[in-house]
Amino acid sequence: MWYLEAFDNDTELLAGEYLLREMSVEIVKEILDIDDSDFELPVGIRQNDVPLDKVPEFAKYINEPFKIDQNCEYEVAFLTE
Repeated sequence: MWYLEAFDNDTELLAGEYLLREMSVEIVKEILDIDDSDFELPVGIRQNDVPLDKVPEFAKYINEPFKIDQNCEYEVAFLTE
């Protein structure tokens, strides 16, 4: 499942993890304008940095209360449980 992860800038610890419903690798690549040929690992098996201005596009896929924290770095990743 795809998750948006927030990491606190001060502590570098995970501050939040949000399930992205109906997310796909194609949507991630479109939002982040990623071409897999630019990277050693494909999008689906690595964490991908999400610029703050792109976080709202991922937030559309979160089904719980969510507020962007300016003191966090965001990443999107496919995580298995």
